[in-house]
Amino acid sequence: MKRGAAPTVSILASLFLWSCAGPVPPLPTLSVEGLDADVRDAVLAAQKQAVESPSSGQASGRLGMVLQANSLNQPALLSYQRAIRLDPKEFSWRYYSAVVLQQMSQPEKALDALTGALRIRSGYAPAILRQGDVLFQLARFKDSAGAYESVLAQSPGSAEALYGLARVKQAQQDMAAAEDLYRRACQAYPTFGAAYYGLATAGRSLGHEADSAKNFELAKRYKDDRPPLVDPELKEVADLSTGVFRRLEESNQLAKQGKMEEAAKLNEDLLQKDPENLSVLVNLLYLARFVPRLDAQVESLYAKVKRIDPQNPIAYTYYGVVMIRQGKNDAAALALRKAIELKPDSAEPHKWLGEVLERQNRPAEAIAQYQHALAAEPSDAPVQMKLWWILITHDRGREAIPQLLPALQIDDSFSSMRLVLLGEAYRTTGELGKSRQYLEMARDRVRSKGPPDLLAQIEQELKELAALRP
Repeated sequence: MKRGAAPTVSILASLFLWSCAGPVPPLPTLSVEGLDADVRDAVLAAQKQAVESPSSGQASGRLGMVLQANSLNQPALLSYQRAIRLDPKEFSWRYYSAVVLQQMSQPEKALDALTGALRIRSGYAPAILRQGDVLFQLARFKDSAGAYESVLAQSPGSAEALYGLARVKQAQQDMAAAEDLYRRACQAYPTFGAAYYGLATAGRSLGHEADSAKNFELAKRYKDDRPPLVDPELKEVADLSTGVFRRLEESNQLAKQGKMEEAAKLNEDLLQKDPENLSVLVNLLYLARFVPRLDAQVESLYAKVKRIDPQNPIAYTYYGVVMIRQGKNDAAALALRKAIELKPDSAEPHKWLGEVLERQNRPAEAIAQYQHALAAEPSDAPVQMKLWWILITHDRGREAIPQLLPALQIDDSFSSMRLVLLGEAYRTTGELGKSRQYLEMARDRVRSKGPPDLLAQIEQELKELAALRP
């Protein structure tokens, strides 16, 4: 993607130290060759303003913001250093420089910048949260805890601060406190994937196996979700982002919200401007599983991706899933097997290949693929259900029983179905008493917790069992 081309920064500019002594650092010398047209125009306009206003900290800072917004961090940092010298009482330049330094993996310098910014604006919670994060990274756990606690003093329900403090407690081996704080973070933001993962690991350390298993499942379900960033200062930078990168981010957000058609249209617009953009091509292959009107483009998209990056396992998986939706099982299997060849430890292609093989009435091979998927992702409940069901329906229920029994400890949306499957499994082994026992347990649970549409199936199973009595 063109946007990623790095600008050339003058060596002379990088020699100036960020301090109050010495001359004002010059503006970075930039080469915009290789940048997207939108990014190039924005950078040149901000640079022109900064050159025309050499004594303006605002103009130099604005240039830094445009550069940072488009991930050009090194020249952005130099621009902020100049802005700080010209306008030393401005909070924003110090804060933005801290964010850039954090992104450039320079935590010590980021901490210095945050400290300077907070001397100017001591109560800005997003900066304090970042300070806590950097201190944690530097293993300064006591100071990190103090930062998170100061945010919680302002906002007791801050999910990010609760999560940060929980990580500190866990690092200090205070698992009881960590578990409590992770739980409160999950309550504050119920789809906080990282907090559920922390809650699961802390709980497991305390021997809370059943709750831990449930929380690992929730962590997986919400793995890409965390509280939205509420940072008015940094939003001003984000609003200056332009070009393909920003629109790809918009596309990802639309897809997460389930707005697949809007995401597809956005990616189609991007593809018109940059027909060889691999990220856009792969995005459209993914979206094609949800947007049938893209079917006419799928083969062309797939051919382009294979030409640009023939070793891309994700693309083969996405194409395979589209082929499943279209009922083209042979083409799906071919693509999914290629994905597995390229990345054998990925659960996704194994899972989908298992489904294809089921459709092709090849149960033994489907079982093997589901087992491979679970070896990669052991807590994938939908795949577990598929595996257990196919074992039971092909007279291999005895294999499912030792997997189902410990899974009964998990309390989630699949709990009722696990009881039904266990009852079915015992029926296939001829242990009718145990079959009836678990089906009755399933019926009781469904009556109180659902799902209600399972009740008729359970009643029918119990009726058939009664007829089998000698």
